[in-house]
Formats: sequence, C-alpha cells, structure tokens
Amino acid sequence: KTLQQELARLRETHESYRIPEYGLACEHKHSCSVLLARVDQFAVDDNSTGKRSWRTWIDYDKFYELSQKNAKDHSFTFSVEDYAAETPSWALFGSEEEGFDPTDTRHRKKTKHPKYTKFDDDGVPTHDHNGDALGEEERKKLTSLMKEAKKSLGDGCLVTESKGGEKKIEDPSLMFRGLVITK
Repeated sequence: KTLQQELARLRETHESYRIPEYGLACEHKHSCSVLLARVDQFAVDDNSTGKRSWRTWIDYDKFYELSQKNAKDHSFTFSVEDYAAETPSWALFGSEEEGFDPTDTRHRKKTKHPKYTKFDDDGVPTHDHNGDALGEEERKKLTSLMKEAKKSLGDGCLVTESKGGEKKIEDPSLMFRGLVITK
C-alpha cells in the first residue's frame, strides 16, 4: 500500500484518528528532500483552474510582527496560517528547477549531467541532457516504462522502513529524475 492509501484507510476506518490529508509540496533535489505538507493548512485550491497552490514558506517579517504582538499581549494568539507565504514556483514538487533557487549559483560536477532536463506532469521525460525534445519513439518507450511502474506500485508512493529505521520510497513519478550521464 502507498502512504496516501494507508492514511486514507485510517481516516475512513478510525474517525477518532483525525489524520489530515498530506500532499507533496516541495522538493530540493540537492539534499534529496521533499516536503509533505498538510493540505488543510498549506494548500489553496483554485476552483477556476483546478490547480492547487502551496503556502509553505515563512513570511519572517509577519512572523516577527505577530510574535512581538504576542509578547506584549499574551491573550493575542496566532497560527502558522497567519504568517505562511506562497511557495515559489521553483521550489514546488515537480518544478523544472528541482528546488534550486534560480538566483543562486548552481555547481555541477564537471562530468555528471542530468540525463533528462524536462518532464511532463506524470514525470515522464520530455527533453534530453542538452535540453532537446525527445523523439516520439523514445517518449513512447519511457511512457510505457512509467505505465509498468504505476501498474506495480499504483499512482502513489510506497514507503518501506527497514529494521534500522531507514526508509525506501518508491514513486513512479520520480523514476527518471535522478539519472545522470557522464560527459
């Protein structure tokens, strides 16, 4: 079972658990990290476009202002929603920048380059290491591999924990993202 399926099952069968819905909000490829965020606190669904945006960043000026107000008046309370800021597009899960701030300098190892540089909404590569669009035949092959992975794992991700606490995450949408080539 995937993590999302297991949480949904627990929510349905054990109403007292009150487990909120989580979603993949951000990624940072360099540190091999993703951010799972509570949908009820950090997601905003746009009914006109059907797209979800995330508010996972901290507006530090607003936080400071609120904390100072609380220090002066202990009856004043605030919550994370009061100082959450919109997540930049480059930090969103699945973005082309893969969590790298475009204003920062990115250093790559001289011989290691991403095998694919752009992906569709399902995680299937659309462009090669030079930024050139993949041919139709290669896209069909990669789409077929993605379908096979989704058939065996489902649309979600599978999280397996070892005895030592190490977690292995299998997610079909990420299967092509970490591949590199040597130039």
